Amino acid sequence: MKMNLHVKNMMKKGLFGVGLFLLMLAACKKDKTEIIKEPLKVTDYYPNSGNQGTLVTIEGTGFSNNPSDISATFSGTPADVVSATGTAVVLRAPQKGSTGEIVMKVAGETLNIGRYTYQELSVQRISPSNGAAGAHIRISGAGFSSLKGPAEVLINGKVSIVVSASDTLLVVEVPVAVGTGPVKVKVDGKEATGQIFKYQAIAKISPLTGGKGTQVRITGEGFEELAEGNYVDFNGKPALVKEASGTSLLVVAPAEVGTGPLSVTINKQKVTGPVFTVVPPPVIETVSPLSGPGGSVMTITGNTFSTILEENKVSINGQIVPVTTASATKLTLTLPGNTGNGKVIVSVNDQVVQGPEFKDQSLGINKLSPENGLAGTQVTITGTGFNANAAQNMVTFNGLPASVISATETEIVVKAPIGLSTGPLKVVNNGAEAIAPVTFSRAGVVTIAGGLGNKDLDISSFRTGSMAIDRHGNIFVLEVEKSRIKKISTEGVVTLFAGSSTGERGNKNGRGAEALFNFGANPGMDIDANDNLFISDGNLSVRKVSPQGEVSNFAIGFGNINKLAFDDRGILYVLGSFSGAWRINTEGLRTSINTNAFADQCRPVITDNMIYKLNNEGYFIDAFNLTTNRDANRVFGGNYGYVDGAGGAVAFAAINGMAADGNGNLIIADAGNVAIRKVNLKTKEVSTIVKFKSGKAIDGSFSEASAGYMGDVIVDKEGNIYFIDTSNNAIRKVFLK
Repeated sequence: MKMNLHVKNMMKKGLFGVGLFLLMLAACKKDKTEIIKEPLKVTDYYPNSGNQGTLVTIEGTGFSNNPSDISATFSGTPADVVSATGTAVVLRAPQKGSTGEIVMKVAGETLNIGRYTYQELSVQRISPSNGAAGAHIRISGAGFSSLKGPAEVLINGKVSIVVSASDTLLVVEVPVAVGTGPVKVKVDGKEATGQIFKYQAIAKISPLTGGKGTQVRITGEGFEELAEGNYVDFNGKPALVKEASGTSLLVVAPAEVGTGPLSVTINKQKVTGPVFTVVPPPVIETVSPLSGPGGSVMTITGNTFSTILEENKVSINGQIVPVTTASATKLTLTLPGNTGNGKVIVSVNDQVVQGPEFKDQSLGINKLSPENGLAGTQVTITGTGFNANAAQNMVTFNGLPASVISATETEIVVKAPIGLSTGPLKVVNNGAEAIAPVTFSRAGVVTIAGGLGNKDLDISSFRTGSMAIDRHGNIFVLEVEKSRIKKISTEGVVTLFAGSSTGERGNKNGRGAEALFNFGANPGMDIDANDNLFISDGNLSVRKVSPQGEVSNFAIGFGNINKLAFDDRGILYVLGSFSGAWRINTEGLRTSINTNAFADQCRPVITDNMIYKLNNEGYFIDAFNLTTNRDANRVFGGNYGYVDGAGGAVAFAAINGMAADGNGNLIIADAGNVAIRKVNLKTKEVSTIVKFKSGKAIDGSFSEASAGYMGDVIVDKEGNIYFIDTSNNAIRKVFLK
C-alpha cells in the first residue's frame, strides 16, 4: 500500500511538472511577436503603354522581396521580373507581346494589374511625383513628337501647360487646384498614362497667431500619412509634426519661431501656406470677481487674448470653464460653481499665463467706483453675498478699516479712511473674505507751484513749454515769453535758475542771471544723468546749463530747432522745425536724421531704437525706426476725439506733452480732452489715467479735480506725473500712490 501511494504521489508530481512546462511553453509562444502579413494590393502601375522592353512599375503592398515568387504575363505572354520588393515590382514588356491585360501572380495569388498598349507613345516616369501649383514636372518617355500638333498633357484630367518638349521629355507646369491623379499624354489620337501625381496644397492653418509651443492644425492635401515624411517649418525654423494624414497635419511651433510663412516640404517639394504671426503670451490685468457663486459672470481683462472665441481657454482650479465672449483685451465666462478654490489660468493658442487665486464662495466683489481717491472719498462696492445689515460687513483699505455708510446684498457704500494708502480693498462677512479685483489707489492732484495771480511763475502764455526733473526731485521749467529757466524745489519754492531777471533776450553764456537766452515759440528742455540741462535756443544752438547754473554752448549752427529729448543711453535728439532731426553724442558731434514731418509743440520720446513723435496734425503719434531709418504713421491713434483701446479706433485731441515712465509706457498730456493718457508700448493699448473737469486748478481726488489747458508732461522716478497747466499758470502733480 505504501509503495503504491508513493508511486501515485510521484506520478502526480510528474504530471504537475509537465503541466507547468506546457504552460511556460505556451506563454513563451504568446510572447513571440506575430508577423502580420500586409494585404496583397495594387495602388498604381506605369507606364500603361510602350514598346517591347519597356520597364513597367507596379506599386502596392504585400509583394515579395524574392523575384522567384512572382510571375507575370502581358496579354498571355510571359514577362521578365526585373526586380521586386514588398511594395514595388518592375516588369519588362515581353518581345512579341500584344496589347492586353497585365496579370501578375505573387506566391500563387493572382492580380489583374490593368491594360498595357504596345505603341511608341509611352509615359515611363515623372519627376517629381508630387508638388504644388506652379511647380514644373519632367515627364520622361517616348513618342512625344508629332508633325500634326504638340503633345497634350493632363494631370488628374486637367490640361497642363507644356513648358518645353522633345520626343522623350516633356516639362509641364502644375495647374492650380489640379488635385491628385494620373499624368496622361495625348499625341496624334493616341494616349499614354503614367504614374499618379500627388498635388500638394495648404488650404489653411489654425490658429494664425501664437508663439513657442502653439499647436497648429494645417489643412490641405497631398500630405504624407507618416509624420516623418512631412517637413514643416515656420519661417525657416523646423517644427515637430505630431499627427499626419493625407489632408491634415498637427504641428508644434518651435522655440525660436518668428513671424513668417508656414511651409510643408515633402520629397524636396515645398508648398508655402499663410503667414503665422508671433504674438506675446496673454497678459492678465484684472479678474473680476476674485470670488463668487455659480452663475456669476467673470470678466478677465488684459492683453493679447484672441478675438476667435475657441482659441481662448480658461481654467479655474484645473476645471475648464467655457469662454462666452472674447476680444483682444477682455474675456467673459459664467462661473459654473463647485470649482473649488484655485488659480485662474488663461491659455491662448497654447501660450499660458497664470492669474490670481479664485475662491468658490457666495461672497464676491465685482467692481469699485471709483477705483482711486483720497481719505473721505465715497466708494461704492458692487458684488454678491454682502450682508444687508451694514454693521455686519467689515471693509478695509490696505488693512485700515472704513466706515460703512449703507449696504444691500449686492452693494456697499463706504468712506475711505484717514491714513489711506494704496493697497487691496477687502470685505469680510460671516467669516468669508473677498478681495476687490483691482487695487484701490490713493491718487489725486495737487498744485506744487504757481496759480492764477501768482507772480512766482509766468507760464500762462498758452505755449506748451518744457520741464525737467533732477535726481533730487527739483523741477525746472521754461518761462517761454521771458526766455529764462525757473527752479521749483521739493518744498515748492520757486527761484530764478538761469536767464534774465527782467526777461531780456540775447545770446550770452554765464552763470545764473548773467546768461541770456532767446527762446523760440516751442523750445525744448531735457536733463542728463548728471543733472545738466540742455535747451534748444532760438539762437540756432543747444545750450547746456550745469547743476550750478553755468550756461554754455553745447552745439551750434542749427537751423530752427524745437523740442529735444535724451534716449536710454544718454544720446540727445533734437527735432527741427516740422521735419528733420539731429542725433548728438556726449561730445557734441551730431548726425542728421531724415524723418517725416511732425508737430513742434510736443517733445519726442526715444526708447528701444524708436523715436515716438507727434504727427503734424497734432492728435496721433508717429514712430521713426532708428535701425531701419523708416517712418511709421499713426502707430497710436488715428482719429480726433476721445477713445481708449488699441489700433486705429483710438482717438486723441491736441496732444501737447509726452514722456516715458520707465515701465514701457508713454504718458500723454491730451490737452484737447483735459486728460492724462497712457500708451503701453508692448501691447499698443491706450488707457486713461485721469480725465479732469475743465476749468480752474482745483486739487483733490480724480473725481473732484479740475484743470485747464495742458502743456508739457514729465514723470519722476516714483511714477508721479507733472504737467504744465498753462491756463492756470501752474505746475500740477498727479500722484498714484
